[in-house]
Order: sequence, then C-alpha cells, then structure tokens
Amino acid sequence: MQQQQHADYDLLAVFSDEAQAEAAAGKLHKEGFGEDEVYQLPAGMVGTGQFREHGPNRSRGDYFLQTQRTRPNTALVIVLGIVFGLALGLLTFAASAALPTLPEPISIIAGAGVGFVIGAIVGLVRGRRTRGDIGQSSPTRRNESGGGAAKAPAGARTVVAVRLPDTDNISRRSRARAILLTNGGKIDRSVGRRE
Repeated sequence: MQQQQHADYDLLAVFSDEAQAEAAAGKLHKEGFGEDEVYQLPAGMVGTGQFREHGPNRSRGDYFLQTQRTRPNTALVIVLGIVFGLALGLLTFAASAALPTLPEPISIIAGAGVGFVIGAIVGLVRGRRTRGDIGQSSPTRRNESGGGAAKAPAGARTVVAVRLPDTDNISRRSRARAILLTNGGKIDRSVGRRE
C-alpha cells in the first residue's frame, strides 16, 4: 500500500484502539469506498492533532460527568421505623405472654420504640444511589485536555485516512465523515488537501 503524506488525505480520524479503526475501515469499504480511498495508518501519522468536540457546547460534557449521592428517603425511613416497631412490639407481646414476669404495657411500648429506632437507623444507613454517573466507566472517555483520543500502543494502526478522487463530491465526503464519527473516531481538522 502506498504511503501518503498526511496533508494528501481528505479526512483523517484517530481512534482509541485498533479494533475500532478496523471496524470503521470495514464500514467504509462496505459503503462503497475502495481500497485506494481508505487507508489504515499507525498512530504516528496524524496531523497536528486539532480535534473538534462535536456538539453545541464544549463545556456541556462536564455537567454530565458530575456525580451526586442521593439523600436518604424520608418516607422510607419512617416506613421502616414503623415496620420494625410493629415487628418488635409483636415480639415483645409474644414474649410477655410466654414470660408473665415482664410488665405487659411497658415492655410492649419499649419493644415498639426500640424497633422504630432500629428501623430508622436501617433506613438511614442503607446503600444510597449515585446520580449522574453517565459515561464515567467508559474506556473511551475523553481526556482532561479537552478532546484527544485515548493513548494507543506504539505502532497500533489506530488512524483511518480517506482520500477521495473527486474532492467536489460533498455527499461522499460527508458520508465518510459520518461513518468515521459514528464509529468513535475523532476527526483531525488540520488534515485536508489544498488544491
């Protein structure tokens, strides 16, 4: 396969791993792009690495990366307190019937109170959910510098380049760009033929 300079390509997309790059190249071939139009290159062949975050606002993604622990549900704490209170109250009533030495109304009230406290504690310390955990565990999460793809091993072919014979065919170029983006690639904006 003939090596081209990175300025000779119409599109250049960087992927986080070689499997994603191969999938994108395969998808391009499947959509009718020929072997002389699609090239899979090693990671060092990128241009100057000027990537664009796609979407209306670059700082908007930071909002979705926030996490927050939920507060205890007050209704659940009260319900658990009542259920435990009733259960321990009934247990003390059964124990006072079996052991006549226990004072009946005081022991039942004390059992219900202790049960309510235990139920409230269980409701307060029970596992709380984390809200806003969107995309944190994703392996292709964007890095903190704002856009570059994740680091790949040296020599990995994680770059897919497209060189179209007809540069005026905007629909074909747009289709190639869409395929690269939907497969997880980051388009290098510094690359493009100038004629």
